Amino acid sequence: MSLNMLCDQCSMSAINGCGSKGQDVGTCGKDANLAKLQDIMIYGLKGLSAYRTHANEFGANTKEVDDVIAQTLYFTLTNVNFNFDDHIAQLMKIGSAGVKMMDILSDAHTSHLGVPTPVKISQNKAEGKAILVSGHNLDMFLELLKQTEGKGINVYTHSEMLPAHAYPELKKYPHLKGNIGKSWFDQTKLFEQWGGTIIVNTNCIVPPKSNSTYIDRLYTYDIVGIKEGKKIHNNDFSEVIAQTLALPDVTGFDSEETLVTGHHYKTILGLAPQILEAVQAGKISQFFVIAGCDAPGSGGEYYRKMAESLPNDCVILTSSCGKFRFNDIDFGTVADTGIPRYLDLGQCNDSNGAVHIALALAGALGVTVHDLPVSIVLSWMEQKAVLILLGLFSLGIKNIYLGPKPPQFVNDDIFAFLQENFNLHLTDDAASDTEKLLLRKPA
Repeated sequence: MSLNMLCDQCSMSAINGCGSKGQDVGTCGKDANLAKLQDIMIYGLKGLSAYRTHANEFGANTKEVDDVIAQTLYFTLTNVNFNFDDHIAQLMKIGSAGVKMMDILSDAHTSHLGVPTPVKISQNKAEGKAILVSGHNLDMFLELLKQTEGKGINVYTHSEMLPAHAYPELKKYPHLKGNIGKSWFDQTKLFEQWGGTIIVNTNCIVPPKSNSTYIDRLYTYDIVGIKEGKKIHNNDFSEVIAQTLALPDVTGFDSEETLVTGHHYKTILGLAPQILEAVQAGKISQFFVIAGCDAPGSGGEYYRKMAESLPNDCVILTSSCGKFRFNDIDFGTVADTGIPRYLDLGQCNDSNGAVHIALALAGALGVTVHDLPVSIVLSWMEQKAVLILLGLFSLGIKNIYLGPKPPQFVNDDIFAFLQENFNLHLTDDAASDTEKLLLRKPA
């Protein structure tokens, strides 16, 4: 983990920035720990701003969250605060705002698009004139479906757009078909194979290689952009529609695979009596929240190994694009209950669903969340995952396993604090971590 600070935000900064020569304390008196904590604040605000933007697209009231964003940015100015405990308290404010923001966004989605319900869709099967959409923006996706209705165009999802298939106001359009590809970082290979047009409406976009053949078919939306890409303005999809119709039919995607999504927490809470009964009868021994964002590399296979090794009396709750490491597995149902062992809560902004389910279960059992048979194993790649982790900390959630590698913006002192106060663990290998986490050891 990174040890030194680096701060160059004011005129008092040392040449090349305080910390560039190994200094532990800046000219203003801010030490490396405070500098790192302020970095974490900014990363958390980036994630918070993403969710705030999506909620604003649906007209939600975000004033409470906006105030936290402004106050925190003010907090990080030069010569504002040098107290460690105050820094931790401000991080918890960001986390609480993150939980609030995810609730606001979830309500905005469900009030406009309906409550998602489980659905099985095709994976890597496509035909005809087709548009592939990647990202998180469901408001834009609805408008695209409206404008392409009756035009002989099929619309497919990629990566974090997968949960769109479960929303009633989206899946009522028959030209919304299946999902193509997996997590965001398969873009350069997948988009080369895809013969139709492509829209990326939020992060994560991968800059095309210089020899890419799909650049002239790639469109970006709102704040997303690349140097060579075409931009969609004011929800006018006429150009992408015209190009889609002019292109040959999509070929080469003929898989018979399927995926299941749509286990939004508002739907799962409807199963609460059956879940509670299964827990009390010992048919469900434990819940594993295996969730988070994915990144290239073999480190993400940790989550697949853990998921596929869990006993049949364990239920997996997931969200975000990390699920593409294992969502091709048929986990079946809990014995004699019909309860799915795999529950896809949705996009990364739907991570609040796991908290709502845990709180409801704890209330029904008359215990605290900490007494529940729930283990949390998270993958992280970018700043929205930082916000989610801060949100869990703000709720007092402990014993989280985080991987596949430690964040470089957390130094040894801060990690020691997180270990002591939240019992945060870094992932090791899937087999040993699973053995530690399982409450009911296999015979």
